[in-house]
Amino acid sequence: MTIPLIAEVRVRAVDAPIDPPLRNSLNVIPRAPLVIVDVRTDCGAAGTAYVFPYAPAALAPTAALARSLGAGLVGRPLAPATLWRELHDAGRILGTEGLVQIALSALDMALWDALAVRAGLPLCALLGGEPRPVPIYASLRGWGAAMLAEEAGQAVAALGARAVKFKLGQARLEDDLDTVRAVRGVVGEAVQILVDYNQALSLPEAERRGRALEALDVRWLEEPLPVQDDAGLAELARRLAVPVQGGENWWGPAGMHRALMAGAVDLCMPDAMKIGGVTGWMRAAAMAAAHRVPMSSHIFVEASVHLLNATPSAHLLEHLDIAAPLLAEPLVVRDGMALVPERPGMGMVWDEAALTAHAADV
Repeated sequence: MTIPLIAEVRVRAVDAPIDPPLRNSLNVIPRAPLVIVDVRTDCGAAGTAYVFPYAPAALAPTAALARSLGAGLVGRPLAPATLWRELHDAGRILGTEGLVQIALSALDMALWDALAVRAGLPLCALLGGEPRPVPIYASLRGWGAAMLAEEAGQAVAALGARAVKFKLGQARLEDDLDTVRAVRGVVGEAVQILVDYNQALSLPEAERRGRALEALDVRWLEEPLPVQDDAGLAELARRLAVPVQGGENWWGPAGMHRALMAGAVDLCMPDAMKIGGVTGWMRAAAMAAAHRVPMSSHIFVEASVHLLNATPSAHLLEHLDIAAPLLAEPLVVRDGMALVPERPGMGMVWDEAALTAHAADV
């Protein structure tokens, strides 16, 4: 089969509300600035993907990077792995972390989507996986015992979630423990509780809180220390029985390699945008399998349901659906399982009217 050529790379930006907003110990995130990349080939196959650069100030620079880098791909064969390697090699002097990596990942995911559409296959099947339902955990958006208990109950009832995750990091340990107890009182003993500290603690405080949370049957302690502190995280993992989780802020497979070699995590959860798109994820999945580390996902549910189906040590999909208000058909979750769409590629279909309503001029 002839490899199609890339005919067009289009970049759009939107700034959509997040309802309800995301909350943690540091801030409230009420909006989602997204960069959308659409790839069209000379055979008519098209692919799409999005990234979430978090800060409104990062929206225009990310879109500009994706637009500039994408223009250089026009006329090239639709070969995502080859282009990933070439683009990363070309970026060695500038560096391929931060917004550069985010832009590169957007392009990579859109290219893989187009390739799967061209093949008439779901992305996971193109990657060698079978399209199977993937277990989720409901990633809660609230803050504090009352808000999180109510949200957890809704997630279990609406999604059938068998695990829930929420942010901790209040000034007093007892307030964090009260939050866990409140959620447990609503979801019962059969639902796993996972907690996230967003890199907020010192090593002594992380050990103190981790030991207290172990007694409440918390099943993972996510990002208790700054992500760069591989030595501290490794020491914490040795001291605690509760598994240390991390990975959403690793930049590329190299960042993951350093953390795994240091023993910094018991569980991992790369972010498709930061790890390097589909190509970066598949390299990460091979490393997780080699180290026998269970691998979950971080946001980007539309891509993650496919990527986890091609991941040997797949664990849980984080269900935090940022793009749902902009899609004609958001990802379906039934009985605690995310379902692979019955369409080729990642299966995303944008609601063009919603995109227009929330378009950002960048």
